[in-house]
Amino acid sequence: MRAVVIGDEHTVYTFKLLGFEGRVVNEGDNVISIIRELSVEEDVGAILVTSELADKAREDFDKLRMKMRKPMLIEIPSLREAKLKEVNYLAILRSVLGI
Repeated sequence: MRAVVIGDEHTVYTFKLLGFEGRVVNEGDNVISIIRELSVEEDVGAILVTSELADKAREDFDKLRMKMRKPMLIEIPSLREAKLKEVNYLAILRSVLGI
């Protein structure tokens, strides 16, 4: 199973260092289209989306999250948000993975 991070370049590249795949989303990109595109790939088990991107498409994001069984759609804070408050990414990943 693969986990894919969708977000700004700093967050995506940091997660890539941890072994995740990632997609950098630019200003004109449609995050919902990217999520739908990834969700049809059979080996994608989780899609992690930064809060900043989820907020831009909040209504559609929440609808997809409620509808999708697989892959899991998870909202995570971006590294920019982590600078404003302490974020324990390891704890988030452990709770998502159930370990």
